[in-house]
Formats: sequence, C-alpha cells, structure tokens
Amino acid sequence: MKEEYSSSLSLKRIIISLLVFCAIPPFAMALNRFADNKVLSNMFAINLAGMILIIYDWNLFGIHYNRAKHHLKETVLWSLLGIAVIGVWAYLAYRFVPFVQVLPDYTQIASYRFAWPAVILAYSYVQAAIINICFKCLTDHINVHSREAAVILLSGFLFGLFYTAVHVSLHMEVWIPAYFYNVVLIAFMAYLYNQSHSFVPAIISMGTVYLILQILSIAAL
Repeated sequence: MKEEYSSSLSLKRIIISLLVFCAIPPFAMALNRFADNKVLSNMFAINLAGMILIIYDWNLFGIHYNRAKHHLKETVLWSLLGIAVIGVWAYLAYRFVPFVQVLPDYTQIASYRFAWPAVILAYSYVQAAIINICFKCLTDHINVHSREAAVILLSGFLFGLFYTAVHVSLHMEVWIPAYFYNVVLIAFMAYLYNQSHSFVPAIISMGTVYLILQILSIAAL
C-alpha cells in the first residue's frame, strides 16, 4: 500500500511564517522614512525577519540542521554543487538579464562602513535562510518525493511567484526578469533540498555565493 504523504507543519505555523516574510518590504519602507537609506532599512528588516523565523521555526530549522549534520559528506557535496550552479546563474543574470538586482547598492552606504558586516550577513546567509524556511512552509503540503521533476518545477514557479510578488517592484520591465531569475534559483534550491532532504545545503550555497559577490562589490568601490 502506498504511504500517504503528510505535512510536518501546522497551517497556523505556515501562515505566520509567510506573514513574517510578507512584512519585510512594508517594514523596511516604514524604517526608510526615518533612516532615509534604503539599503540600511532593508538590512534591518531582513535581519529581524530572519531572527524571528529561525526562533519561531526552531524545530523545523533544527530538524534540517540535524539531517545535514548526520549526513555531512552529502551536505558538503550538495553545498559545493549548489555554490557552483548558483554562482554561475547569479553571474549570468548580472551580465545578461536586465533589471535583476541580487546585491545591495553599496554606494548608498559607502560612508557607513560600520554597517557593512550586518548588510553582508543580511543579503547572504540570512536572506538565504528566510527564503528556504518560507519555501519549505509554502510547499510543505506538496509531496516532493513523488513526481520529483514536476514537483521541483512547480515549487520553483509557485514560490518564485510568491517571492517576486512580495519583494519586487510591479513594473513589468523589472518584475518579469526578476521572476525568471527567482524561478530558476528556487527550483534549483528545491532540487538541492530534494536530493539532500535538508534545506541547509541550499542556505549554504546561496549564502556563500551572495557573500562572495558582496565582497567583490565592496572591493570594487
């Protein structure tokens, strides 16, 4: 008899986690009225949301961390593959896909060097953790272990749409390229999750690539 797939997260937990995710842009906009610096406002909102989500979904985070820890070789392997693929994709998007912004504008905070570590953290590992926790929440009721390729693509399109709708300007010349970029990025992270049974390799991969890109951006100033 075929085993029925069951979700590990309650509907309440899913909704609250996704509401925290949706609150990042309006909270950053509200902060920007006082700070008058979009990068710093976004940084604070992202770091706060990441802290809330990790604490609130600590059991979920702990399960995935333990899976990664207990299968360390597979975690390292899939993380290295993820770094390579996401790195190539981010580079291609930066060079050839117009209006896709994967990095903060460091010229806005050139005179706020004390804030650079917090910005780097927000736009790398914290952002990666937020995306992967909320991706897991949104797609938790989908059985990723049946019809794997179709479910991975569906997950990419579904969360890519949700992520782009919440966090990207509605101007079509910006929104469409960003949606294309996010769908491919998230579908690949869904693949990493499906292969490793943990979202930790995806967090490491995306976070490391964005960390390196930011360091290169700072070095070019």
